[in-house]
Amino acid sequence: MKKSLSILLGALMVLGLISFSLAQGTQAPAKKPVRTIFIGTVDSVTMADPAMGTKSEIVVVNKTNTKMSFLVVATTTLYNAKGETIGLDKIVKGNEVNVKYKTTAEGVYEAVSVKVIK
Repeated sequence: MKKSLSILLGALMVLGLISFSLAQGTQAPAKKPVRTIFIGTVDSVTMADPAMGTKSEIVVVNKTNTKMSFLVVATTTLYNAKGETIGLDKIVKGNEVNVKYKTTAEGVYEAVSVKVIK
């Protein structure tokens, strides 16, 4: 009786470990950032203010009146119409821009590059 109970417990443990390892293999892979482009007119630019807890952000509206906000981070590259790198302070409301951005795993639109067209 004890021997068959031991065999049954051993078999249940093996089945449990197999099902656990199979479950680990079926997890969805982490979302990779998706890169895309948005072209429009700058509606507003917010410069980071650590004291206020704000981050740098640019809001752009396209021709169909779709408004998108993009987080500007240290790795974001900013260009003027000539292709020269500039600071965020040079991008102002009314500029026409081409924003290359990625959507992070958290769903945030993060600007990869912003180029002033006009």
